[in-house]
Amino acid sequence: MLKKLTATALAASMITLVPVGQAAAKPKAPAGVTASSAILFDATTGKVLWKRAPNKRMPVGSMNKVALAMVVLKRGDLSRKITIRQKYKDWVDGWGASNSHLVPGDVLTARQLLEAMLIESGSDAAYALAESYGGTGGFLGAQDKMNALAKKLGMTRTHYASFDGQPAKGDLTTAADQLKLARHAMKNKTFAKIVKTVRKDITSLKGRKYPLRTHNLLLKNSGRNDDNSGYPGLYGIKTGSTASAGSCFMFVARRKKHTVYGVVLKSSTALGRFQDAAKMLNWTYGTKTAVTLTPAPPRTAP
Repeated sequence: MLKKLTATALAASMITLVPVGQAAAKPKAPAGVTASSAILFDATTGKVLWKRAPNKRMPVGSMNKVALAMVVLKRGDLSRKITIRQKYKDWVDGWGASNSHLVPGDVLTARQLLEAMLIESGSDAAYALAESYGGTGGFLGAQDKMNALAKKLGMTRTHYASFDGQPAKGDLTTAADQLKLARHAMKNKTFAKIVKTVRKDITSLKGRKYPLRTHNLLLKNSGRNDDNSGYPGLYGIKTGSTASAGSCFMFVARRKKHTVYGVVLKSSTALGRFQDAAKMLNWTYGTKTAVTLTPAPPRTAP
């Protein structure tokens, strides 16, 4: 979840990423990556290309929403009508969490809430989905299902104690486990379509419009005034950020006939996670791609 930026801080954060230079021989590792933990995987060859403390257990913020999305998509029924409750708004207000600004009393479909959760990273949408798809256990039931999914995928060092990534005791995972989750999630066509969406307006069943905008600044036309160049070939998937998790990012790209997945946990800054990803991809593909990163201003309630 991106922190709110003042106009001054926003202007100061408009940067252009300097690409990794190419030496005569390829370096043994991508240079300048700030993440405390990271992994890079070539899905075309099935090989781990590079890693840094990939089994270190850490929180990952809103990247938890990927597991919740898979719980929802497994159950299906995306036309399900879900009423927005006051406690969903109180949740995001209380945590200062990423917010889709859903209005209590409004009614949206599960698919619309998936879009709000994965594009805008709305924790209000996540709460609505977790409670609706958690069965009699509510959001705790959803967390149980997230943990069952982690077990099925062999995510042996992962435990979900938060449906949306807000700080919770024991809510921990690893870069290596998140790689397994990312690869699993991108096999779902609905999920893959949503996480490459830069912006979309959804209209509730009561006629209220909600504008959604991605937090993934490596997607083309993201950011302020749609001016981000994007990283060529990158098509997902999810950011995460809290005070304890730091700035995290899981991503996937395809260039030169190779599909590559990566995860960075606790990068230096909110923009640093995207810089880390671009450096890792430049190193992988042997390119000198320069990427412009300009955060969008925080969106306020309509």
